[in-house]
Amino acid sequence: MATGLLVRVGIDSTSGGWNAPCCEKSFCFCYVPIGEDAVLTEYYDPAYQPYEQVVRAFVPEDAPRCVHWPRRLPQRGHFDPDFRHLTYGDVGQKAGRIWNVFNGQEGDSKFIVFYAGLRSIQKGKLCYSIIGFYTVKCILRGPDVQRADWHRNAHVRNGGCNDVRTVVVFADKSKSGRLCKYIRIGSWRNGAYRVDKNLLKEWGGLDVRDGYIQRSAFLPRFCDGDRFLRWFYRQRPELISEDNPRQCLKIR
Repeated sequence: MATGLLVRVGIDSTSGGWNAPCCEKSFCFCYVPIGEDAVLTEYYDPAYQPYEQVVRAFVPEDAPRCVHWPRRLPQRGHFDPDFRHLTYGDVGQKAGRIWNVFNGQEGDSKFIVFYAGLRSIQKGKLCYSIIGFYTVKCILRGPDVQRADWHRNAHVRNGGCNDVRTVVVFADKSKSGRLCKYIRIGSWRNGAYRVDKNLLKEWGGLDVRDGYIQRSAFLPRFCDGDRFLRWFYRQRPELISEDNPRQCLKIR
């Protein structure tokens, strides 16, 4: 039986003060990672520069003001998940959840679905959407990641990691990546952003109340992983191992 988690990623109002843009006509989107701290500054992390270039080329001049690249961003960025290297790391409660859910599932299919709160360049509204998918190859605790793989993830990139509370997920290259086009899954309902009711039914449910998907330390688990996968592959997702491949953006 397949086992999967739904993980929220990407910059947003609580982790960077801004949401990455998407196009409701083409379903193209820009992936911009979250910040590592709450300090927002005009002198933000220079590693955001490639993402800034993509966003400025993607967003038309007449788009709502809130969609344009912001003046201030986090002083330090946290560039994870890394779709180029197909890894994802986490620490604390989320790491524990990932480890506990997937550990001991030998032989079963394990997967992570990444979603983000994107902002429409047409209307400026939020579009809660799936943006990436990993078939899990292996999960290692921070100290167990080999030096040869340190460059592949933000949690171990600068000299490794000695924290046993940190986990790093390595994905199967042939079955993982960033989606070329986002798949919208949620909207505002009952005082919060939640997975749409029709999708909850098609997926077989999540182990959170009424499909709650606002940022939380508790990562939702699919109640029926096989059922979700059948739905997901019916959407014919195209997966790319790159953060912002030009062919996926249809840049003007």
